[in-house]
Amino acid sequence: MQIRALKWRGLSMWPPEWTISDQGLGEAGVLEEVYLRRDLKPELICLVVNHWGNIRKGIMVLEDLALLKIVYGKLKQHVGRPLTQIGDLEISHVPPMPKRGPRQVRPAAPPQVANQIRRA
Repeated sequence: MQIRALKWRGLSMWPPEWTISDQGLGEAGVLEEVYLRRDLKPELICLVVNHWGNIRKGIMVLEDLALLKIVYGKLKQHVGRPLTQIGDLEISHVPPMPKRGPRQVRPAAPPQVANQIRRA
């Protein structure tokens, strides 16, 4: 999946919404900085972009915390690259399996029932 395809509650997370943007910045600019905000719930990724000398900040929110950390790591690796290239980056993530309770073991059949089953 490409970073461009990431969604949160049905909303596209790429390109991020930029602050202080009187015009749609979209994927214009170069990624200068990426950091995690763990003090907020939900946790989110903050991005700082330089577009012709204008600094813009944006955020990405993802429901899956493991995916958020994978995307953060991928973005950190590509600081200094244009946003158009970053949007094309592929990420792979397998959602975590749901947690199961303890396995239930069926009790053994009483001897009379076991004998009846064998005879049938």
